[in-house]
Amino acid sequence: MRPRVTAIVVAQNAAEALARTLPALEEQTRAPERRIFVSLESRDDTEEVLRAASPEVLVTLPERTSFGEAARAAVTQLAEIDEGDAARIEEFGTEGETPNDWIWLLAADNAPDPDALEELLDTTERNPSLEVTGPKVVRTDDPAVIVEYGESVTHTGVSVRLHQDSLDQGQFEHLSDVLGVGAGGMLVRRDTWDRLDGFDRGLDAVDDGLDFSVRTWLSGGRVLLSPRARVESLAEEAAGTARYGQRTRSLQRYRIRRTAQLHRQLVWAGRVEFFLSWLMLLPGALLRTLLHLLRKNPGRILPDLRAALTVFFLQTGVPSSRRQFRRTTQQPLNTVDQLLISPTEWRKMRANRRDEYRAASQHGRDRFNFITGGGGWLLIVAIIAAVALFFPLIGAGSLAGGALLPLSGTIGELWGTTGYGLRDTGGGIGVADPFNLVLAVFGSLTFWNPSFIIVLLWLLAIPVAAVGGWFLAARFTRSPWLRAFFGLVWMAAPPLHVALAEGRVTGVLVHLALPWLFFTCIAAARSWAAAAVCSLLALVVAASSPSLIPALAITWLLSVFIAGRGWVRLALTPVPTVVMFLPLLITQLNRGRPFAMFADPGMPVVSEPARGWNAATLFAEQPPHGWAQLFQTLGITWDPWIVLALLQVPLAVLALIGVFTRGWRVALVGLGTAALGYVTAGVAGGFAFATTGGVAVPLWIGPAQSFGFLGLLVAAGAGAVAIRGFRVPVTAVALLAIVALIVPVAPNQLTGTSPVAASDGRTLPALVDAQGRAAEQLGTLVITPTSADTLRVELIRGSGQKLNQFSTLETTNLVPTQADEQLANIAVGFLSAGASNPTAQLHELGIGFVLVENAPSGGGAIEQRLVTAMSTNEALSSAGQTAEYGTLFQVVNAAETPTDPDLAGALETTNWQHQLGRSMLIVQLAVLLFVILLALPTGGLESRVRASRALGRRHWEDLDRGRETFTEFGAVSQETVHVYADQPTGDHIDTEGDTRA
Repeated sequence: MRPRVTAIVVAQNAAEALARTLPALEEQTRAPERRIFVSLESRDDTEEVLRAASPEVLVTLPERTSFGEAARAAVTQLAEIDEGDAARIEEFGTEGETPNDWIWLLAADNAPDPDALEELLDTTERNPSLEVTGPKVVRTDDPAVIVEYGESVTHTGVSVRLHQDSLDQGQFEHLSDVLGVGAGGMLVRRDTWDRLDGFDRGLDAVDDGLDFSVRTWLSGGRVLLSPRARVESLAEEAAGTARYGQRTRSLQRYRIRRTAQLHRQLVWAGRVEFFLSWLMLLPGALLRTLLHLLRKNPGRILPDLRAALTVFFLQTGVPSSRRQFRRTTQQPLNTVDQLLISPTEWRKMRANRRDEYRAASQHGRDRFNFITGGGGWLLIVAIIAAVALFFPLIGAGSLAGGALLPLSGTIGELWGTTGYGLRDTGGGIGVADPFNLVLAVFGSLTFWNPSFIIVLLWLLAIPVAAVGGWFLAARFTRSPWLRAFFGLVWMAAPPLHVALAEGRVTGVLVHLALPWLFFTCIAAARSWAAAAVCSLLALVVAASSPSLIPALAITWLLSVFIAGRGWVRLALTPVPTVVMFLPLLITQLNRGRPFAMFADPGMPVVSEPARGWNAATLFAEQPPHGWAQLFQTLGITWDPWIVLALLQVPLAVLALIGVFTRGWRVALVGLGTAALGYVTAGVAGGFAFATTGGVAVPLWIGPAQSFGFLGLLVAAGAGAVAIRGFRVPVTAVALLAIVALIVPVAPNQLTGTSPVAASDGRTLPALVDAQGRAAEQLGTLVITPTSADTLRVELIRGSGQKLNQFSTLETTNLVPTQADEQLANIAVGFLSAGASNPTAQLHELGIGFVLVENAPSGGGAIEQRLVTAMSTNEALSSAGQTAEYGTLFQVVNAAETPTDPDLAGALETTNWQHQLGRSMLIVQLAVLLFVILLALPTGGLESRVRASRALGRRHWEDLDRGRETFTEFGAVSQETVHVYADQPTGDHIDTEGDTRA
């Protein structure tokens, strides 16, 4: 009985592809008896092309129809044609006899070879039990490359194309039985199609042919490959429909495939397994979120959750698909186990892919090789300089002086000052500064002594700055000398050494973080890991110096604008910073002072900032640190600001040269950054949001100067690359000029002129420190005479004020609180000898000690009067006098906690006990954990291949592009490695997309 074949062609927006497919169908050596064309609603002339081919039937369907539904509609039309076909019944016998009809399914881009159908039918004749067979699908543009030849499933349910992107050399001709074949080009018995009711309606884009093949096996049929039948394809799955094609985005592809995988697993599962699998859909999606973060695929998180929710709420029609599956299944599922991909085979396939990735990742790996790239010598020089300049600090357990204080003594106390909780000793509750979180993270690194991290920061600041400058230069050039030049200049930058000399930990952190911020920002558009690290560094910079937020925001907007297709990664980098600053901003808005959010965190220190163009000379205060004294010692009458400006001329000249070279893009970005930083420094010095002792505290402009200087250095690097033969002498002059800038300030530790020194960790006398450690609520009233008629009054609890306990909510509060007024009245009352007995008030506030600090020269008289009066006050008893702290008094019968229940309750409220504090910490830490997991180097070979592929391309920041690659005394050529990326399939190790990289 001669078989009769009906060819079904499904097309949508495929007028161009049909120009190949339809003639190929006409040229078959064994022509199909009937042709049914299905035209889905299109934007081109697809329907007209199909109609011109004069098919027996042309079916038109809506745009969103799937391939399986289109084929089902065609078979329905075929049944209507056959219903009254008396000649067919006469030809094939009685009505009850099964006809030998076959259906050949073709997508619009499936152009078969002339003998394709003949070879498929030959396979059916030689295998009478065969019910489904599939051809070898090859690429249209390169027929020697196999697109798909057989499908199977791993034991975890991942569908895999058995042979893909392989050269067709006849090596697979021996294959026959296979678990499944693709829908495009499939030849299936018509009675099998009717018995199984076509493709599963829940699989509307992918895995439809695979699922149908599995159901064929389980219903007693057989699925084979036809190795000599070839069908060309554009390598697009479900290309005949709009469900899954060339325009489908990579993340959408992943969601569709993941949805199909989950649907298949539930449909094929037994009753108990189905229930357990259904319950684990959402928990499994959450676990896969962590996996995607570790694999540096955060874009797959939402598609994965959406796929799980879609299947969990049975939107793919799982119940009806299960009924269809059970109705036709005659054999248990384990009968096809031998056709599945075994764990051993799967490991081999993954190993082969890893070998491909490993070979591809070798490209460009030496670009950031620090040791062989000359960075080792730079690090040695930096370490020697650090040891020489900070030798007095070696062996210290903590530091204090200037703007620097020790940190809290335990991790619990350190983290207790984050989030939402106690913000001042008077019982004020509010949000913490984001800088407190930075201190908590850094202090946790030396958990045995959190203050020791500050010592390490001071000792390692110069080497870390040098390494940061070197790596940033490595983004721009391969020249070892220019990388060393970057590192040396950045570690000798005046803002760093001024911050180290004055104890400005915020300025040190910003200076060390900025090179890495720019380093990761450049790669953020191409790498999720780089974007995550960039967002964390932006948080550190913004938290340490909120006045830089406008400059960072402008830089971010420009980066997003020029990022191209990677703008989404860069667009998300401010999220951690926004999450951390939003509570503080809302609080300051409610207080009517939104700009107070930009106040400097940490201990407020009054200084006179450099203003106007002086801010561009890299010294933050007036007069410039150390230069006025140096000129006075040498008898020089020059204006030091002019000298500082002249010493930056060589660097500025190099930056201007860069604008007129091939590296003009880098030079312009650098000069724009420099202008942004210097303008910020010049403007910020005119604002004072915080106060201390009633004196306004201007913003510290050192971080903005570091920001601007980094931009100038980048622009100078572009000019240095261009001058080539004169590179070494010119950059050496610029380096020496920068080193000359720090001559008066760098040796401050050796000369003893720096206020920063080793500390025992105490900020109060030993007696108060000891009792304060045992009773954290015990208060010490500190009275400091600042002038002949002025007192500064401060209440400190526990063992003393720590750096992480300062809050801008307190320092920017210009209206005295009730507690402030009460403290002031107590201090003034002490001046009246014997007239005041504030015992009840002291007990109410929980004050156990009163410390009269040593007054400056202008307040000596009032200090003596205060001490004399307090010595006769019956509420106090003398506890001794020290040259370091002043005169100490102890409150008689002092209470360790305030007797005021409201104040005691407020002091006992921690950031975790308060409901708002818990919620805020949970949200903030969840965001940080998400970003940290994304930033961790756990992406494996896949992420490294993406990075190496990005390095193989030419980017705007590559100053060596278009020429040879620089070495120290010569040049080497560059090579580009091309990687073929497979389509993503479940957990299969791959790169996103299905195009050639």
